[in-house]
Amino acid sequence: MAENTSDQGRAAETPPADHRPQPRYGELAPEGWSWKPPQEENPPAASAPVSAPVTPAPSAQRSAIRPGPAAPGTAPGWDRPVTLSLLIFGLLATFWTIASLGSMTTVLQSFYTEADLGRYSPAPLVESLVIAGSISQVVIWLTATVISVMLLIRSRRAFYVPLVGGVVAFVAVFAVMMIIVLNDSTLLDYYGRP
Repeated sequence: MAENTSDQGRAAETPPADHRPQPRYGELAPEGWSWKPPQEENPPAASAPVSAPVTPAPSAQRSAIRPGPAAPGTAPGWDRPVTLSLLIFGLLATFWTIASLGSMTTVLQSFYTEADLGRYSPAPLVESLVIAGSISQVVIWLTATVISVMLLIRSRRAFYVPLVGGVVAFVAVFAVMMIIVLNDSTLLDYYGRP
């Protein structure tokens, strides 16, 4: 009978509480690492009752594994591919816009031919406007790309930067084309006729 009481006393003892965060799926401790329980300054008295460690409910454990909503200031998962797609689309649009600006004199000559206005002779301002418009398109795309990459590296939302860059690029190319057309007196006379 004496043996049974000593076995019962050992069974009542519980291991010390584990205050470490529970590992998630796939996490392992580093090689050679072993956990040592924290040493309390005032150890509990031997006569104090030992409480069982509190284990979270299974639903709480599952929710800890599932990713929740993104923390404020972090980008959602769709932001990176959308941003990169918009930057690639912007690069293609930049090449197309530069090619369109380069063929502006050819387009105006064909318009002159169809309207029987004679031969189109571009003003010296046209060539410099085409060069300035082309350079502005490249600068706008590079600026949008640098800002987007910096935001992506910091895990911030960046999809709106290529969109804003696209709007600015459109306004810039539209302004260049309007200046070229408005500086052509033959076209203004043609459209000014009743």
